[in-house]
Amino acid sequence: MKLKELASRLDLPLRGSGEIEISAPAPLEAAAAGTIIFVAAAKYLEALRTTAAACAIVPAEFAADAPCAVLVSDNPYADFARVLEIFFPPYRPPGGIDPTARIAPGAKLGEGASVGAYCVIGAGVEIGRGAVIHPHVTIYPGVRAGDGLVCHSGVSIREHVTIGDRVTILNGAVIGAEGFGFIEHAGSLVRIPQVGAVAIEDDVEIGALATIDRATMGATLIRRGAKLDNHVHIGHNCEVGEYSRFSAQVGLSGSVKVGRWCQFGGQAGVADHAQIGDRVRVVAQSGIPHDLADDATVGGTPAVDVRTWRRMAAIVPRLPAAMRRLRAIEQRLGLRAADERR
Repeated sequence: MKLKELASRLDLPLRGSGEIEISAPAPLEAAAAGTIIFVAAAKYLEALRTTAAACAIVPAEFAADAPCAVLVSDNPYADFARVLEIFFPPYRPPGGIDPTARIAPGAKLGEGASVGAYCVIGAGVEIGRGAVIHPHVTIYPGVRAGDGLVCHSGVSIREHVTIGDRVTILNGAVIGAEGFGFIEHAGSLVRIPQVGAVAIEDDVEIGALATIDRATMGATLIRRGAKLDNHVHIGHNCEVGEYSRFSAQVGLSGSVKVGRWCQFGGQAGVADHAQIGDRVRVVAQSGIPHDLADDATVGGTPAVDVRTWRRMAAIVPRLPAAMRRLRAIEQRLGLRAADERR
């Protein structure tokens, strides 16, 4: 499209010719004629000065360094993401209901819904406008979802789950399965009935093969704007705060509460009933056995302040040499022979 049209759609100031034809977005290192790039950090200025791109999205202070047209942005990365959406809109199947889908009498689908092949939608389900239900999705009875729901293939949503607006659930995720609760009785294990629900607020994204367990009683809560990566597990009665982000394979045990704007690296785990404050950051593969205050940054197992963890991690590779030196000192002092006699 013409650069002036793209600038208008992004609502960004344009410096340069609006008649330039933009063919595609491109990464900085692969920029070519007709492409649009972005630069947000000073370390890329040298590459910007020699770019072959037709246009660059940059902050105002970088505009003079660009040899091409520029779109001036307060957040070039975010605006480049919008460019990607314009040039590569997400796949949306045609509207309507595939003849192989099974929709229970009384289920309600909003205007513009698309339901793919072999979907099953149970009794009493209510889904808002513009839903996209890809093939082989199963939605149990009593589920309620708002506008703009997107369920990719293989998703299972269990009974009485509630979902807000603009929620995306990726392939194979399971929402509302029984929480993991058993009690020893008479030489066996008896399941504790999981009679609660799951409530997911607006603008949440749930990754492929993620699992969110229903509460024992009450509800497991995923707050507005939270983003869960693939293979994330949320245990029963947990609460994930607004705009918190979990990388792949993060696991929360039962009744964990995570605050707002937290970030968890991949494979981090949290013990049951821990209370995690707001804006907490957790290094990948960390184990959290206790509560964390607001703004904590932690790493390791058990998790400690990240500065302490970095010092500990730096020491580990030097431990074999330290042990050799310690043995040598012990031998010189005769401590080893004395220890062996004892």
